[in-house]
Amino acid sequence: MKQKLVEYLTRVLLKRRKNLADRFLIAAVSSVFPERMRRFRDSLSQFLLKPRVTIISLSDCYIEFYTQLQSGDYWVKFELIKAFGEIGCAATDVAPDIAIHLFGFPAKLPKDACRIIWIYSNPDRVNAKLLAQYDKIFCLSASFIRKINQMGFEAEPMIGATAKRPVQTETKYDIVFVGNVWRKFHHHGRTIVRDLGETPYNFKVWGKGWNDILPARYYAGQNFDNQQLAELYASSLISLADHLDDMRREGFVAVKIFDILASGGFCISDKNPGISEIFGDSVPQYESPEHLRELIDTYIQHPDQRLKLMEKGRKIALSHTWQRRAEQFLKGIDGSRLAGNK
Repeated sequence: MKQKLVEYLTRVLLKRRKNLADRFLIAAVSSVFPERMRRFRDSLSQFLLKPRVTIISLSDCYIEFYTQLQSGDYWVKFELIKAFGEIGCAATDVAPDIAIHLFGFPAKLPKDACRIIWIYSNPDRVNAKLLAQYDKIFCLSASFIRKINQMGFEAEPMIGATAKRPVQTETKYDIVFVGNVWRKFHHHGRTIVRDLGETPYNFKVWGKGWNDILPARYYAGQNFDNQQLAELYASSLISLADHLDDMRREGFVAVKIFDILASGGFCISDKNPGISEIFGDSVPQYESPEHLRELIDTYIQHPDQRLKLMEKGRKIALSHTWQRRAEQFLKGIDGSRLAGNK
């Protein structure tokens, strides 16, 4: 009964209803539970004054929470929730002012919110019908915005970010890779791991779907705790990063690269034109299996070259925070649509 009463009052206050019956009910409840009602009113008043932001990601559709934890976009959403909280917003699904869709696949959107899409992955799925649903468009790739313009829409570039910080730790691995095998996209495992092939180095892989693909000596486990990834990257001489075909072609740079560099790690990636635009030459990119193995030999056998690029890449990555991205989402939104101005 109490729970139903709280839910009713929440609906009443959020919609700013002022009729006599509602005021009478609130007064009655206040007389029975004065302290609880005071706390409830104070909390709700503070909540209503904040811009309310909901974040929609592909990981939301997974029934099992453990599966959500293994999805990269879950952690992007996690970091954005923290960032919005740090700048005074309320990250919530209750009557949001702003709905941010981390696009990888279509999603159901709130009706009354300002709808924002961040084209974060799967650019080949983007079309005019999709974009017409949104009030504001951001895109992970600056070069892909030309195609968005050709569809008849304006867009703003928004690259990735990181919450990782440098970790001082001893070296444990020569090469590491963290990533799942999704059979819909990776028919024979991840290309960068396949291109590396047999290696004499201490190479370990974490992720789902590798059991019947990867030799057992390379497989380290199904999941690596995201909160401990900075230590893993910092404890490895080289961390590998890759991209889906359409993301690589269109210059969508994986957030993983920001995390590796910010942690104090060194990254080698597949070829992606967006990487040089952000990181210059601090992330070597390979163009063939032979080239990948040559790069690995070079940077393991010449630590001075590796450390020089690591330092350069770390400075760049650390300048891109999730708080800056949260502020970018809010900038330019019509202020009259936010809480406290309605």
